[in-house]
Amino acid sequence: MRVYREFRTRDAVPLLILVFPVIFLIVIDPGSFALVWFWGRQVGRAGFVFLFFLVAWDWHDSRKMLKATRARWRYILSVLLLIAILVYYWERVLNVGLTDYLRVYVTSQLGVSQDSPLSFLLAMDYLAYAAFCVATTALLYSPKAILRMATPVIYVVGSAILDMMDAFFPEDSLAFLQVWVYLIWNVVVLLLGFMGYNTNPNPLQGKIPIPSVLLQGNRLYLWGFKGPMTLAIYWPSSGVVSMIVYSLVILVLMVKLEAPRKRKLVYAVLGAAGTYFVNVIRITSIVLYVTYISLDVEAFHQSIGEVLFICWIFIYLLLVLHIENMYARTQRSKSGVKGTKAAPPQSRIRPSKKAV
Repeated sequence: MRVYREFRTRDAVPLLILVFPVIFLIVIDPGSFALVWFWGRQVGRAGFVFLFFLVAWDWHDSRKMLKATRARWRYILSVLLLIAILVYYWERVLNVGLTDYLRVYVTSQLGVSQDSPLSFLLAMDYLAYAAFCVATTALLYSPKAILRMATPVIYVVGSAILDMMDAFFPEDSLAFLQVWVYLIWNVVVLLLGFMGYNTNPNPLQGKIPIPSVLLQGNRLYLWGFKGPMTLAIYWPSSGVVSMIVYSLVILVLMVKLEAPRKRKLVYAVLGAAGTYFVNVIRITSIVLYVTYISLDVEAFHQSIGEVLFICWIFIYLLLVLHIENMYARTQRSKSGVKGTKAAPPQSRIRPSKKAV
């Protein structure tokens, strides 16, 4: 109820404008929010959902310093910006001809890979929101408030940069990022071994026991109950994206968090380790899906990553807040006890009625 009362204040009104473009996208293109990457012609926008939490977090963290403007012209300008980004998203989603034109243009004129023009367009969606968020925050609060509401901006800019990297350097183009593949997949194979998989089959020695997996380079050969399958492994699907996005977000949040430096470091390390193991669980889930459910894994692969990452980071940040609140209550309790001991004894003599 306390949090509810805080967000009912007039100073929280700009938050509705900041998150409205995301709500608009969910309404006009709900299918895209089931995807983290791409499916056919559709861009995966599930990462936008996380903006709700980041915008609310930043405002709640700085609510005492954020005062909404009363100038009518500022609200008029912010509404015009809102209309502009809504028109852009409307055209991106519903104007198929425009999207096809942009796909051809970015690949022919900007050097984007033929395999990933949608990554470039998704990056543009993120950057459009970043510009809108910065301008709206400056208008409805003040230019100084941009730093206090920087976390969602850093998140979308970081996501845009990663999508740009995939657009210009798809699959295994960036060899140094491919190293992360082996850090993840070797652990996945080890975990599958504990789950009963044969992890060292020899295809030349007759029948292969089911289930079996064989990791060679960036390819995982799988023999499951639904048939054999080869999974090609590249850095965008190995967890690099979620780890970098986590790092960007957590660095900003740790700087803003009022906690000792050592405790912040512990939070950051535990969060990074958790993000790593969430990626291990994600890829293990994909292998289990192919083994026991279906060889048609594309839809599951496109959605499971974002679902797990958003759930994990949301739960993790709530745990950090809960722990910090516990520390704060403990400190207040200790200071209250000390104050009671230091206070002088009160007189037990009641004033007479005449004195009153």
